[in-house]
Amino acid sequence: MEINAKQDERKVKTRNILAYGCGDFFGGGSFLIISTLFMVFLTNVAKIPPQYAAIVVLIGKGWDAISDPLFGILSDKTKSKFGRRRIYFLLGIIPIIISYALLWNSVKINSLALKVIYYTFTYSLFSTVFTMVMVPYNALVSEMSIEYKTRARLSGAKMAFSQFSALIAGTVPGFLVNNVYKGNPQLGFRVVGIIFGVVYAIPWIFVFLGTFEQKNAPHEVSTLTLGESFKELKSLLSNKTFKIHIEMYLLAYVAMDILSTSFIYYATYYLFKADSFYYFLGVFLLAQLLSLAFYIYFSNKHGKATAYRIGATIIIGVMILFILLLKPTSPTYLIIILCIIMGIGFSAIISMPWAMLPESCDVEILCHGKDRSGAVAGMFTLIRKLTQAVVLWIFGNVLAIVGFNADLAQQTPLTVNTIRILFNIIPLILMIFGLLASKKYKVNPHTFKIARTEIERIQNGGDKKDISEENKTVIEDLTGHNYN
Repeated sequence: MEINAKQDERKVKTRNILAYGCGDFFGGGSFLIISTLFMVFLTNVAKIPPQYAAIVVLIGKGWDAISDPLFGILSDKTKSKFGRRRIYFLLGIIPIIISYALLWNSVKINSLALKVIYYTFTYSLFSTVFTMVMVPYNALVSEMSIEYKTRARLSGAKMAFSQFSALIAGTVPGFLVNNVYKGNPQLGFRVVGIIFGVVYAIPWIFVFLGTFEQKNAPHEVSTLTLGESFKELKSLLSNKTFKIHIEMYLLAYVAMDILSTSFIYYATYYLFKADSFYYFLGVFLLAQLLSLAFYIYFSNKHGKATAYRIGATIIIGVMILFILLLKPTSPTYLIIILCIIMGIGFSAIISMPWAMLPESCDVEILCHGKDRSGAVAGMFTLIRKLTQAVVLWIFGNVLAIVGFNADLAQQTPLTVNTIRILFNIIPLILMIFGLLASKKYKVNPHTFKIARTEIERIQNGGDKKDISEENKTVIEDLTGHNYN
């Protein structure tokens, strides 16, 4: 398939970058509210024991993971006058509002089994809607531009909106529930669901109107059936860059999942500062947001893996300080300082894997000669969400095993120490492995340029045999295959 010259690309303007970026206002905020508050909502408000709350998350996340490659494949196969990705932005607007409102609705059901069924259904419904818009959205960046710096700006705008949304999600819902609706948390969570359902739906109007798919972007529609396409997905894992990318992503996001889920328990039952939790989370998220511009600039100069390593190193250091310094008697300012440092570290490990996604798509073309950006985006989140489902299921069961009781203001020493391990030790270990994984990632501005040049050369009729030895070595290092 032939690709036009770079100069024939439609120019990506600032308004297009902003329009694309605002889509992740939904992605960055919606699941942060879920990761920080949903387990507490289930155990403390819906009165579901933690081991059963974990089942809700396991099934909901399991379906979420399965639906990712499904919508990746569907978007790859879609034909519409609006493009194969953008049509899903329109289709998702109303379902986002409905599904998010239902998720936080406190139902008056006495049966524990029926409660579990209700919240499993609503979580699965929301996950389906989320996947329907976010998988095509994540794939779209590869089709808006082939330029490294333009893609970095698109990814940077995406992460800026994501982290700004996370800042709001980490503070406003908690303020509403614990202050405005302190005497009626059921109503507070219901209001949060309705307000944020609307807030997360509106940006998709701007994403749809302000983005585009390049005319010279590959638009070959697969003739494979869905079943055959699912079988084909396993070939993605033979992509060396993609495998390392997935490893870095999983380690970063599992660390974030565990930390964000356990943070409120840690602040409430170890530090005894439940009222200050949203200040801690707020400064943590603000530090993430303000650090993002530095990491985008740095990654354009020195590579995204190098930026990731800086973040991982900061997290390793600050988690050690959490272990050594923090006690229930620690002053609030010390906790805030450590949260700021932690946010600076997490800014890199959360943003860089998403910024790397177009690179995995490009290396996939070199591996198998196909543009499968939708499938790559789907598999990318499939593996992560399956892992997240298992991790959060384990988290809920661990709380149950160590005797967590939502009706107790002070938990047993075993419960408190377990919460400390979950919050401090596990993310520390994961980031050590993340740091090691990042050293294997070979895409940087120089190797990316070689990869893109080779893709364009081959797609314009060039022969693989004509590649220089230096470039061949780079391509083989990226793909993990003999290029000839």
